[in-house]
Amino acid sequence: LLSLGLVWSLIALWRDINRRLQAEGALRKEAAFRAAMENSLITGLRARDMEGRLTYVNPSFCKMLGFPAEELVGKLPPMPYWAPEEITEYENRFAQILTGTVQPEGFETIYQRANGERFPVLIYESPLVDDNGKQTGWMSSILDVSELKRAQELSRQQEEKLHQNARLATMGEMASMLAHELNQPLAAISSYTTGALNILRQSDA
Repeated sequence: LLSLGLVWSLIALWRDINRRLQAEGALRKEAAFRAAMENSLITGLRARDMEGRLTYVNPSFCKMLGFPAEELVGKLPPMPYWAPEEITEYENRFAQILTGTVQPEGFETIYQRANGERFPVLIYESPLVDDNGKQTGWMSSILDVSELKRAQELSRQQEEKLHQNARLATMGEMASMLAHELNQPLAAISSYTTGALNILRQSDA
């Protein structure tokens, strides 16, 4: 009986270890998949706790700013990527986040890279909630909209050129119409004047 009990215990232990190994393998696969997915994103991701401390940043966020993760994780405001001229806006926005009055739609602001370069970003904030439904912080998605801004500026310049060309074409058409309208009475006046001169010459003769 003791031998049977021991064998049964070993079988149960083996099954439990096998299940644990399978669960750990599945967890590692899921973690690797999520890490690969986050690393392939062009969107910057950051997580903050309830005090605003950075608890996580993905590679895209670090690449966007030019700061390594170890220089960002654990930081409290003011952040090293805040542009000095926008400090008031950041503080007001952070106060709204702390009070829960921040709007869900994205907002645009300016960030500063490690080399001092300013660039526009679009930020979306959402609360981080644990299994018990308690909020533990915020997750932010940050998009570098520099290329979009350049494309919009180029489009605006092209549109202005088109409007300018359209105005010039309209002015050309108006000038052509005026020339046509003036040519007829001028031609008539010239004809009458030539006729009058011919009559005067005949009279003198």
